[in-house]
Amino acid sequence: MEAELMSQREIAQLARVRKPAVTTWRRRHPDFPAPVPGNHGQPLFPADAVVAWLLRTGLGHADPDTLRAERSMHTLAAYARRHGGRRTIVVLGAALCLRHLSSEALPVDPLPLARRLDPDDEFLLHELADAPEPTGLAQLVEQLIEGAFDPWHSCQFLLSSANRLGWPELTADALTPETVALIRRVADVPTRLRAHHAVTIADGNAGAGDLLTALVSDHDRDKMRVNAVVADEELARLVRRQLLLAELPEFQFDVGADGLNEEFAEPDLIVTRLPYQPAENRHALADLNRVEAIADLLGPGRTAIVVGPASSLVDQLRDGQAALRRSALLSSGIVEAIVQLPGGVYPARPGHRAALWLLTRDPIPAAKGRVLLADLSGHALDQPAVESAAEDILLWRAEGHRSDGHEPRTGRIVPLESLDLRRAAALRPPGPASVTLRARLAADRPALVGEVEGRLTDAEQEAVRYGKENGFLNTGAVQRDGIRPKELSCEALRTARRVRPLTGHRLNSEHVGPRGHHRVIGAAEVLAQSSKRWMDRLTLAAQYSQVALTEPGDIVVTSVPRFGVLLDNDGFSVIEFPASGLRISFGDPLTPRVLAALLGTARNMTRSPGAVRGPRLMDATIPDLARDEAARLDDVLRRLEERNDLLQRQADLLATLRELIVTGFADGTLTTLYGTNF
Repeated sequence: MEAELMSQREIAQLARVRKPAVTTWRRRHPDFPAPVPGNHGQPLFPADAVVAWLLRTGLGHADPDTLRAERSMHTLAAYARRHGGRRTIVVLGAALCLRHLSSEALPVDPLPLARRLDPDDEFLLHELADAPEPTGLAQLVEQLIEGAFDPWHSCQFLLSSANRLGWPELTADALTPETVALIRRVADVPTRLRAHHAVTIADGNAGAGDLLTALVSDHDRDKMRVNAVVADEELARLVRRQLLLAELPEFQFDVGADGLNEEFAEPDLIVTRLPYQPAENRHALADLNRVEAIADLLGPGRTAIVVGPASSLVDQLRDGQAALRRSALLSSGIVEAIVQLPGGVYPARPGHRAALWLLTRDPIPAAKGRVLLADLSGHALDQPAVESAAEDILLWRAEGHRSDGHEPRTGRIVPLESLDLRRAAALRPPGPASVTLRARLAADRPALVGEVEGRLTDAEQEAVRYGKENGFLNTGAVQRDGIRPKELSCEALRTARRVRPLTGHRLNSEHVGPRGHHRVIGAAEVLAQSSKRWMDRLTLAAQYSQVALTEPGDIVVTSVPRFGVLLDNDGFSVIEFPASGLRISFGDPLTPRVLAALLGTARNMTRSPGAVRGPRLMDATIPDLARDEAARLDDVLRRLEERNDLLQRQADLLATLRELIVTGFADGTLTTLYGTNF
C-alpha cells in the first residue's frame, strides 16, 4: 500500500507546534524518521513513521487519540487516491459494519462472512462484493479501530473526513457539531423516554444521518424506533449502517428512499432540515409547504424540530402566498419557538443563513397565543450559547408564559397578536440581537443600576478616606547626585544566586479553560497583565506531574511576541511556555515589585523587526540598587499601586454602569428622568 508523506509544516500542524520545533527535533533526536529519498523540492517524511515517533516520545501538544486517528487518516488518504473518496468511505463503512456485526477481526476474505450476516443485502453485501483490494480491508479496519477505539467512532471519524478523502458532497448539508448539539438538547430524548417509555424518531431528509445518529446514541436503544427517508439509495444504506453501528436493532428502524414507512406512523419526534436550494431557485412558499407537511404528521403532544433557510422562516416575506402560509402556521399555534441561527451552521455553505422552528401539536395551555423568538445570529454558537438557548426553549415548553414576568436569556416570549403577520414582517425578538442575549427584566434593570451606583459611591468614599489618611501623593523625587548604580544582567543575578529562573511548560489547550484551581499565565497573559485561563488541580496532577507552581511574588516574563513582565502576587499559578519566570532569593535587597518594575524598563529588550533571534531574559539589565534605595522605590510603587487600584475600581464600575444604561435604552426597557443628578 502506498505510503503517505508529510512535510515539516504538516508535521508541525499535526503535533500542534511551530515549524522550528520540528527542525529542532530532527537535530536533537537521532531516531526521528529520515526523509524519503527523491527530488520533492522539500524534505518529505513517511507519515506512519512520524506519527509512531510522536506517540513513542510524547513530544508535541497533540493528544495520543488524535495522533492515532491521523495515522489512520494518512493510510486512508493513500487508499482514496487510488480508488476515489466515495468508494473508500462506502467500502470501509461497510467493512466496519461487518466488523461490528461479527464482533471479531475480519478474515482475509470478508465476502463469505458478509453473505452469511447480510443475506438479503440490506446493509453491506454488494459494497464488499465490489470492494477493491478486499484482502487489505481487514488491516485498514483494525487500524481505524485502533485510532478510534471501536467501529462506531471509527465510522464517525471516517464520515467526518469525507472532505479530506475526496467526497465533499457527503457533508454538503451537514450541520456543525454545535448546531447538532443544540437540536439534541432541545429534543430532550431522555425526558421523552421517561414519559412515554418508547420514542419514534423520524427524519424526512436524513442526508448522511448526522441528526439521527446524534439522537440515537447514548440512550436506551431498546425503546427507540427510527423512520427516515434518504433520496439516494447509496446514502440510505450508509445511514442504515450507522444505525446498526449505534447498536439499534435492525427491526427498530426503516431507512428508505420512497417515503416514511407506515409501520412507524405518528412519530413522537421529527428532526429534519429542509432540502438546500440555491438562492435563485429557492421559494419561500415551497419551504413553508414542507413545514406544513411536517406539521401534519404530528399527533397530539408530538414535536418537530426543523432547520431551514432564514429567508423563508424568519426574514420578511415579499411573496403574498408565502406570507399567508407562514401567517397560517403561526396563527394555528403549532409553532412554539423560532430561533435564527448564526452564519456558518452549514460548514460547506458558509453563505447559507439558517433558522430553526420548533413545532408542537397542542402545546401546554400557558404557551398558547405566544411564541418564543430568539436571535443567535450575532454570536458564536459555542457551548454556553447552546446551553442557554436550549434551557430557555425547554423551560418555555415546560412552563409556558409565567405571570411573574420571567424572560428567557436568549430571546423574548412574544404574543402572536403583536406580530405583524399580515405584512409578513421579520420574526425577530425586540431589540438588536447583540443586546437580546444580555437583556434582563425591565423590573430588574433599575435595581442593577442602583446597585452599581451604590458600589460606585462606596468606591468614591473609600478613595476620599484614603486621601485623608495618607494626604496628597508626594514621592519626594529629587535629582540624584553622585555615581549612578552599575548595571546588572539577569544572568549575573542568577550566577550570584540572587534570582532563580523558572521554566515555562507546554500545555495541552484542551486542559486549560475558564474554570479551575490554578491560574495559567502565558505570553498573552503577561502582555495583557491579567489571566482568565485556569487549570483543574486534578488535571495538573495527572497530566503534568513535573510542573512546579509559582509562589506569591514570582515574576513571569515573555519575549514573544514582545517583551513583557507580570508580577504574580497570588502565586500558585502555572507558567505556560514560551513565558518563563524569576524568583527572588530570600533576603535579597530587590523586592518582587521593584524587580518587575525595573525589568519593564530594560532598554536592551526591544526586538528589531529584522532580527532573527529575539532578546533573552538573561540578557536584560537593571540598575544594582542599594538596599535602602530599593526599599524606598518599593514604598513609592506600593503607594502608586494603592491609588491606581482605587481609581481602577471606579473606572470598572463606571464602565459597568454605562453598559447597563446603554443596553436598557437599546432594548427599550430603561429610561431616565429629567433632573438626573450628574
